[in-house]
Amino acid sequence: MSDQTVTLGGNTPAQPLTELAVEATEGPGKGARGVLKVGTFFVGSDAACDLVVRDDAVSRRHCALELMAGEVVVKDLGSRNGTRYLGAKVTTARVPAGGSITVGKTTLQLKPVAAPGALRASDREELQGMTARSLAMKQVFAQLERVGPADSTVLLTGETGVGKGAAARALHALSPRATRPFHVFDCAAAHRGTLESMLFGHAKGAFTGADRDRPGAVDAANGGTLFLDEVGELPIDLQPKLLRLLEAREYSPLGSNTVRKADVRVISATHRDLKAAGFRKDLYFRLAVTEIAIPPLRSRPDDIAVLASRFARELSGVEVSLEPATVAAFQCMQWPGNVRELRNAVERVLTFGTVDGGAAPVDETAGFIEARDSALERFERDYLVALLKQHDGQVTNAAKASKLARSHFYRLLERHGLSGKRG
Repeated sequence: MSDQTVTLGGNTPAQPLTELAVEATEGPGKGARGVLKVGTFFVGSDAACDLVVRDDAVSRRHCALELMAGEVVVKDLGSRNGTRYLGAKVTTARVPAGGSITVGKTTLQLKPVAAPGALRASDREELQGMTARSLAMKQVFAQLERVGPADSTVLLTGETGVGKGAAARALHALSPRATRPFHVFDCAAAHRGTLESMLFGHAKGAFTGADRDRPGAVDAANGGTLFLDEVGELPIDLQPKLLRLLEAREYSPLGSNTVRKADVRVISATHRDLKAAGFRKDLYFRLAVTEIAIPPLRSRPDDIAVLASRFARELSGVEVSLEPATVAAFQCMQWPGNVRELRNAVERVLTFGTVDGGAAPVDETAGFIEARDSALERFERDYLVALLKQHDGQVTNAAKASKLARSHFYRLLERHGLSGKRG
């Protein structure tokens, strides 16, 4: 079989790594540790290897590791029990820093060695409702843990659906304001004509229909945290008023000359580049006293299985196991909608009944690409069968529910030898 090279999380920015700690964290070889630097690093049970793993299932020269920019190239050396990444046997794989592989029955964690003075990744896998196993998110956890107890403004950046709202709630929960209000104001959802009133409140007579004074989001967050979601959508004429709130801790309701003091911590989020034209630079710098970037899901594949399991538990209210083929398929997807899209996908799987029901295990004799493709095929067929059943075999309704183009849905049915009622 020819070598196979698989890249997951291809959009992960390269990190200037010069060394990685390779540590056996689970299994018979637990406790073994070595440092991967420049050159080839051999793992096996032979005493001549760079990392000696005491595990009967590990070959004498089991696999080789090579450090690249932000990732490790892992090559199996014809071991008898194989080298696995994300549960699938690999010949060659590119594993992001912070990821893990399995040799024999032992799990090896690839941990970056922090530079002196650098912020170390958190040891937690759970933080105030957030879940992570990847290095990228554990570094985010470390930032949240450090900034949470402070009262400074924080700007959360990242693509839509990565979990900026969850990070904002974690910051609030870690702060001295945790017992006070956490108020969300969505700058993108508010109507342009009423946005100022909704944010700062208004006085009686401020506009037609304003029959009494009304508080705004700033008042609702008094003593606690005001979370400005999609702050990049805030109109340019309102930006000076937000700047005043941040700098002077004061504001005036619409239609009022009264100046009020604000006791709020402001956390904001955006998927846009606020340094681009159209957003005040002085406001950007005031919002981004601390800026935390939340990485996209495709750059942290180690998080997908644990997040999917958590969502299945939350959505069903009981402990359920997703089919291995479903989880493997999830790990191969790019997730343009990120964590939010994954949660929706898990909900669809639960709705259509494709939880663990004795699914065929991954073929351990196959390489990564064959195992991945087989998992995707099983996931597609399970999904189509369940969807048709849900809609009494009506292909048109099933295609609509799948949110796929009808022509694409028909091709999938044909490929899997399935049929239904058309028309």
